[in-house]
Amino acid sequence: GASEVVADHRRRGFGTTSTDSDVGTMVVEQYDSEQTRKFYQTVMGGGGNDIHFGVFKSADEGVREAAANTTELMLDLMHWIKPVAPDAEVLDLGSGHGGATHTMVQRFGTQNLCFNIGSEQNDMNLETCATLGIGNKVSCHRGDFNLGLPEEWSQRFDYVYSCEVFCHAADKPALLAEVRRVLKPGGVLVFSDIMGADGVAEEILRPFTDRNTTTVMGRPNEYRYQIKEAALREVCYVDMSQNLEEFFGLMLKQVEENYDALLNEGLTDDYLLNWINSLSDRVKVQAEHGAFAWGVFGAVNDA
Repeated sequence: GASEVVADHRRRGFGTTSTDSDVGTMVVEQYDSEQTRKFYQTVMGGGGNDIHFGVFKSADEGVREAAANTTELMLDLMHWIKPVAPDAEVLDLGSGHGGATHTMVQRFGTQNLCFNIGSEQNDMNLETCATLGIGNKVSCHRGDFNLGLPEEWSQRFDYVYSCEVFCHAADKPALLAEVRRVLKPGGVLVFSDIMGADGVAEEILRPFTDRNTTTVMGRPNEYRYQIKEAALREVCYVDMSQNLEEFFGLMLKQVEENYDALLNEGLTDDYLLNWINSLSDRVKVQAEHGAFAWGVFGAVNDA
């Protein structure tokens, strides 16, 4: 029940904020150097700007197609919960290179504010927007959500969209409370995250959390509880965990097939071999234990 979840949070240091700024610094180091940007674009995005896990609609799809499928699914979910009107204001929280925002603005005509900690990613995002002719619809705000969102954003947004970013929150309940604060009454939150499966020991997940600037991985049932505690109403959870083993395997294949090209981009043998070992372990752990969960949550601010 709820009391057991709270007790478990306390045992695991959940809800502490002492490492907030440290987490932000490490996220920039992980994602925003020229070399690591190239790595993630190649290995998770297949060269595109959708840099996250993917859904396989057909057996022959690669990482690029699968990652784009995730964006489409999340946008479909937004529109299903509440039809997206042109010029609706959207906060893309942890927007990265802006892949989701580019697709969203072209599909719906929304006005998007991209909140993201990586300045180089933000520059690339805005350059792409200019190329696509949507520069007037998108702005970027550089910031670390572990330090809160701007006070003046209270009740500003019709939607908050976030793809695989909450895993970098040092205090996930605090972030959900901030999301609720910046949503308009009737506003919609759609977010995905990579999580530990309910009931899986943290030790099994530790190699992933250590590599990916994640203090403690969320769990589906924890998020359900935290959404409710943030005074948001959960509409749905779409479990896509069944795609992870295949996606981990394809990421491994991307590293191996692009190894020399990534070396030429300035990445080191140590970096790439560590990734090969990590991804090999991830495929095995997912196959044997189903250790990771991944899915999309939809919630509404009924206030």
